[in-house]
Amino acid sequence: MQTKQWPKKRRYDGVRFSIYPYLFIAPTMILIGIFSYYAFFKGLWNSLTDYRITNRVTEFVGFENYRTLFGPDGLVFWKSFGNQAIITAFSVINAIFWPLLTAELLFFVRRKRIANTIKSMFVMPMLVPGIVVTLIWRFLYNKSFGFNSLLNTLGLKMLTHDWMKESSTAMFSVIFMGFPFVSGLNFLIFHSAVNNVGTELYEAAVTDGANSWQVVRHVHIPNVMGYVSVIATLSLIGSLSGFGSILATTNGGPGNTTMVPALLMYRIAFTDGRFGYASAMAVVIMLIILILTAIQRKLVRGDD
Repeated sequence: MQTKQWPKKRRYDGVRFSIYPYLFIAPTMILIGIFSYYAFFKGLWNSLTDYRITNRVTEFVGFENYRTLFGPDGLVFWKSFGNQAIITAFSVINAIFWPLLTAELLFFVRRKRIANTIKSMFVMPMLVPGIVVTLIWRFLYNKSFGFNSLLNTLGLKMLTHDWMKESSTAMFSVIFMGFPFVSGLNFLIFHSAVNNVGTELYEAAVTDGANSWQVVRHVHIPNVMGYVSVIATLSLIGSLSGFGSILATTNGGPGNTTMVPALLMYRIAFTDGRFGYASAMAVVIMLIILILTAIQRKLVRGDD
């Protein structure tokens, strides 16, 4: 009886070629292509048209939307970048400094049971949806409850404000949301990074007479810069492209005091129905994110 001969697998650089990994990854790539790349190119095309919900026929207008954006009509869009710059600066600093500080302090808690308990306390808030946290802060900023009730109880009525509806306090209120700024995910990343440095380097530094600050400065910080770079990049992108918390609290007000580009783009698209003009905004925001991310990666370098 003749046995069936299966075709031999081809080899590339001494490694057997198999189609199966490509078959398993194909569904993911197809979904990414539909929901990411197709959406990107569709938005790029829309930015060159007068696409509106009310239009039956969409006409190609070239760079007209971009000319409008860079003209007097786009003044609010560019002013909103000033607000975004302030929010993003604080967002990136808070995403790095406080979680790293917490991870460093926890590193010097030598009792494992206590350290694990503290770590669990910082991680537990990750189970709470972000919108719930935002709504809690909106309650705290309410003129009749929250912080104002506490100030009234302490006899400091002159310090009370309608925090999110006054121009003088709205931006501060948005920035202060999320205090004490210890993101559970960022804390876990830095906690793992600090502990992955290894006890050998720590013990060697202590043997040489280094104090805790010197250990942090000369042993930990140089070895976690790669993690700092990643978190800074993710925080920068998330801050520039996100607007959910502002939409749920101030809605860009009062006036345009807390308006950010992504929220303005959302309004123009889904309130005014001007999807072509909003797509031009989206393209400009994407280019600015790419440029700032490249600059940030150059400034904050670390090992991969």
